[in-house]
Amino acid sequence: MTDEEYLRRAIEVGNRKAKPYNFGAVVVDTEGQIVAEAVNQVHETNDPTAHAEMLALRAAAGKVGSHNLDNFVMYCSHEPCAMCFVAAAWAKLSQVIYATAASEQELRYELKDLPLDDIAGRLQGRSILAQHMKLEEV
Repeated sequence: MTDEEYLRRAIEVGNRKAKPYNFGAVVVDTEGQIVAEAVNQVHETNDPTAHAEMLALRAAAGKVGSHNLDNFVMYCSHEPCAMCFVAAAWAKLSQVIYATAASEQELRYELKDLPLDDIAGRLQGRSILAQHMKLEEV
């Protein structure tokens, strides 16, 4: 599958929920296999950490049997918040690719004047890339 196809899958997963809570995430291993996917569950679980990205990371780690998801990639329907992005870095993902930038979202949770690239550059001992890939007809 291509980056665009994984992103479209993350959007499809997210669209299991109505806007503006339609956040979806897909974690892909180094072989290109989807190992986990999740949709936002914050309101259903009353858990402020139950973002789609966090749930996908937890599911992927459980499936792999390790918290180390070295060089895996996470595809997100929306730009992840700082919590989710840093969790992806701690899991040692190589990259987070997202379809909708925070500035385009109805609900915005990003830190003011602190883009993901800046967070990535400030992490010690962790290397992770953030990439906004705008899709046509999202």
